[in-house]
Amino acid sequence: MKLSGSPDDVVLPRLLTKVFPLIGQYVLDIINGSLTSAVVPHDFKHAVVQPILKKPGLDPAKFSNLRPISKLPFFSKVLEKVVYEQLLIHLNDHQVMDMFQSGFRKQHGTETALVRVFNDIFLALDSGFHVVMVLLDLSAAFDTVDHNILISKLWTWAGISGSGLDWFRSYFHDRSLRVMLDDYSSETLCLPWGVPQGSILGPLLFCIYILPLGAVFKQHAVSYHLYADDCQIYFSLKPKDSTKPLFDCLHEVKQWLADNFLHLNDSKTEEIVFSPTSVRAAQQPDLNYLSPNVTSVVSNLGIRIDSALKMDAQVNSTVRSCFYHLRRISKLKSILSVRLLQSVIHAFITSRLDY
Repeated sequence: MKLSGSPDDVVLPRLLTKVFPLIGQYVLDIINGSLTSAVVPHDFKHAVVQPILKKPGLDPAKFSNLRPISKLPFFSKVLEKVVYEQLLIHLNDHQVMDMFQSGFRKQHGTETALVRVFNDIFLALDSGFHVVMVLLDLSAAFDTVDHNILISKLWTWAGISGSGLDWFRSYFHDRSLRVMLDDYSSETLCLPWGVPQGSILGPLLFCIYILPLGAVFKQHAVSYHLYADDCQIYFSLKPKDSTKPLFDCLHEVKQWLADNFLHLNDSKTEEIVFSPTSVRAAQQPDLNYLSPNVTSVVSNLGIRIDSALKMDAQVNSTVRSCFYHLRRISKLKSILSVRLLQSVIHAFITSRLDY
């Protein structure tokens, strides 16, 4: 595990790992006691939230540019890790997770999500279809999860019952947090909703929370791929085909999100149309009310995609970024050893080229 804990930890995680041979049995007793009694210790449920910028260069004075990372006690993360491993085995054995969800899953990532979506688009274009892609943006999705609805989904969709379900009820009951910026701290407040960003269980629980969304897409025969709360939906059609299934799907998705206390950010939702190279502009499909929002370039999981699928926008963006970092690294070259210079080059240049 990463040696990260909470500012409220009495003992630093690094020290705990060194004395673990002496205290390991006591830690085991705490974990087993929590699992058998289906009770999560109260101190394990208090988070210190330290906001970080979502992307470098954003205005830190604008709250929407900040991501609230919850720092939890180190022992609570150990307990969550144990529960996470057991829960994951159960979900995999019973094939509960959505096969088109690439977020926080072993051997899945943004690369596998993008390869799958690109492959589907190329196959559709080669068959003479147009492809309409809509990138849905959810606002603060992790923070608005309703605990009662999530408990219900753990039972009905994931098959968690008995003491296992009671443990999750205890996990969500009476959670609290305080916000810390530099040396300033807020008062402790109750947290009646949301899954903690920065916790081990949070991302997996969110993926379970939105499981029914896949059924909505399948009902309307609309292709989709998820990466946590990033949702890509795409629909293949001929110029004279009706776009009604896509509009009906979007309407139902909005209604489902509203019923489950998730907010679709229309201002950040993007649309793009891919067309076969032989098709004339006059043969473009009629997108009705979506037409004003259609753009020629969209940003999807860190990749800039253009409507011609030539990747010019992505190549240009990568080149600019790499040259920018190369110029900055060149100023440090004289004070870095060869080994450190190689590490820095890999972190800022090679990794971007690989992606």
